Amino acid sequence: MINTGRQTLLTGELAAAKSREALRVALSSVRQSFGYDHVSLQRIPSEQDRSLSSLMYETTLPAMFLRDFDRSQMLTICPLMPRLRRSILPQMWTLAEIGEGDAKPSLLDFRELLTRHELQGGIVFSHMLSDGQRYAVRFDGTRTALPQNEVNELSLLSQHALDAFNQIQIVPDQQHNPLSARELEVVSWTAQGKTSVEIGQILTLSDHTVNAYLTNAIRKLDCVNRTQLVAKALRLKLIA
Repeated sequence: MINTGRQTLLTGELAAAKSREALRVALSSVRQSFGYDHVSLQRIPSEQDRSLSSLMYETTLPAMFLRDFDRSQMLTICPLMPRLRRSILPQMWTLAEIGEGDAKPSLLDFRELLTRHELQGGIVFSHMLSDGQRYAVRFDGTRTALPQNEVNELSLLSQHALDAFNQIQIVPDQQHNPLSARELEVVSWTAQGKTSVEIGQILTLSDHTVNAYLTNAIRKLDCVNRTQLVAKALRLKLIA
């Protein structure tokens, strides 16, 4: 049976979220109410994607976890990803089932990374948004699997969260604080795989100045690192 009091309170908080910061706070309330350690809002990866951090719009997962996950290209071996691409049903995962009956070193490394960051299990809810792409709200941590009534409750709340995110995303582009011409140049070269030193040589700037432009761009587009910055700049068609 759905906890109607909790559902009403959290639904109201999500519906009132008109900015990314308000949505972060509302998602944190949902996470805490259901006993999870982390919550993320992300795009569902395609078979071509190799970086988890570039798919993230909001996440409380440790930066160290995302860095090590992407460095080892674990998106290509994570058993949850094919399930997310195939089905729109809620997908639960547990550490115990990863690598079960399969002793591949890559999966053992994956288990070790999850164990190190105390990620014992979780659940992912996916929905299609107005841009035609599928997005997900996921909850991860140490709590045991949800009973069906809480799965139903959290599924509805995840839909409300993605509805709020969808509305925030379609606000006119000026909300995103468009980048300056020089910031766009630096981001464009970064997208082509150039380092700060190389970009500085191309644009006759110090690498310190290049890093300052990148830091400003990351802040303006509300990103967490260069990878997410490039992905968002491409999605917003700020760079080609």
